[in-house]
Amino acid sequence: MYSIIFCLISSFVITCFLTPEIIQVAHANEYHDQPNERKIHQHKVPRFGGIAIFFGFVISMLVWSFIQNQFVNIQYFAAALTGVFLIGVRDDFMPLSPTIKLVVETIATCLIMFLGDIRFTSLYGFLGIYEINEYWSYATTLLTVIVVTNAFNLIDGIDGLAGTISIVIFAFFGIWFFMNHNVTNAIICFSIIGALIGFLIYNYRTHIFMGDSGSLILGFTAATMTISFLNQNAVMKETHFLHFASPVSLVSCLLVYPLFDTLRVFIIRLLERRSPFSPDRNHLHHLLLSAKLSHIKATWIVSGVNILFIIFAILTDGKNDNFLIPIIVFMAFLFSLLLKVIVHKVNDKERNIDSASDNKISHLQINKQME
Repeated sequence: MYSIIFCLISSFVITCFLTPEIIQVAHANEYHDQPNERKIHQHKVPRFGGIAIFFGFVISMLVWSFIQNQFVNIQYFAAALTGVFLIGVRDDFMPLSPTIKLVVETIATCLIMFLGDIRFTSLYGFLGIYEINEYWSYATTLLTVIVVTNAFNLIDGIDGLAGTISIVIFAFFGIWFFMNHNVTNAIICFSIIGALIGFLIYNYRTHIFMGDSGSLILGFTAATMTISFLNQNAVMKETHFLHFASPVSLVSCLLVYPLFDTLRVFIIRLLERRSPFSPDRNHLHHLLLSAKLSHIKATWIVSGVNILFIIFAILTDGKNDNFLIPIIVFMAFLFSLLLKVIVHKVNDKERNIDSASDNKISHLQINKQME
């Protein structure tokens, strides 16, 4: 128990110490995320918070896994994570093509699959499929890691969102792994939670962004923990109180915002005959900002909805995943539709107020001229 508490505290302290130092270096050398027509921030902001998150996370994770004699179980994940982090840092300084990032992510995934043996061995009854052969195991794992990693990268659009959503996800995984005596994964989860809390203190005040170096390691870690969770849950006794009978639905609800928002944005872009990787402001968090909400309020609304989906998954556990998944997708679609309706009403109200104000000013000017 003490290792879990101390890994969280140590990662928090390291990140809290490094983040203001990175901010100072970025300002001194003019390393900023420049505002433009599609960016939300109105001033220059450093975007290298992922560096502080990485070092706080990894140092704490390695130290406490070594103390707990779990280092051999974590070394390949740490090596793969470092590769993902480095490509994120490079992209933060000078943007890279999606192809190069995809290649590095593939290499990192191969590292945890072939050396760390972190891969799917089953589809857990989803679509009626249980055991899968080795080739499908590697293909499914590779696809899952790349999709989840980049989904987290795409939702990092407003202050605090990616970090807060990640804390919700890793808190669930961390508690579950700890209660199941999986010390290695519990240390990973609580180390990254501590680092994120330390980072969010500055991110909520728009002093620094995490950048790709931060969002990519969050996504890669979330994907790895998802696979580990599904595999460990599958070998547990069905009568165990921590066993989930609908694990795919639970994972879908845990990752509902990154996955659904990414899918939704990709579909919109394709329907508009644009590249699915082209930048825009069609994300759900952009809609919340259009409804005149602050970054923090938008972040807490999205995080709250994500938590509601997790509660739904827990309450409906035991139902068939093939029955629950369409319901989850439909609920997410209804939420996005409701959000869009609310935003349009708010904007229409704003336009009507502005129009009435302009008319009033116009009448006053006419009356003044007649006098």
